[in-house]
Amino acid sequence: MSENLTQIQTEELKARVDEVLEALRDRARALIAAIAAHAEARLALEAAQDALEDARARAIREGLEGRNEQARQAELLEKTQEEEEAVRSARAVYRVAEANLEMARVAWAVEKETLRALTALVGEAFPNGVGSLRS
Repeated sequence: MSENLTQIQTEELKARVDEVLEALRDRARALIAAIAAHAEARLALEAAQDALEDARARAIREGLEGRNEQARQAELLEKTQEEEEAVRSARAVYRVAEANLEMARVAWAVEKETLRALTALVGEAFPNGVGSLRS
C-alpha cells in the first residue's frame, strides 16, 4: 500500500513540476514579448520627440511673426501641434509598455521562485535522486 501511495505521490509531483515548467515557459514568452514591445515603444517615442524638435526648428527657421515672446511661443505651439500630439501619444504607449514589462518581470520571478521551491521539495522527497520521475 505504501508503495502505491508513493507511486501516486510521484505522479502528482511530476505533474506539478510539468505545470510549473509550462507556466515558466509561458512567462518567458510573455517577458520576451514585453521586452520587444517596450523597445518598440521607446523607439517610437524617440522618433516622435525627434520629429517635434525638427518641426520646432523648421518653424523657427521659417520665422515666427509674433510681436513678443508669448505670441511667438503660441505660434510655435500652433505650428507643431501635430508633432506635440504624436509625442504625447507615444509617451502614453511607452508608459503602458513600461508597466507591462514590469508585470511580466514580476510574473517571471514568481514562476522562477515557484520552480526553486518545488525543486527543493523534490530534493527533500527524493534524496537519492529523481530517476523515478522520468518517463
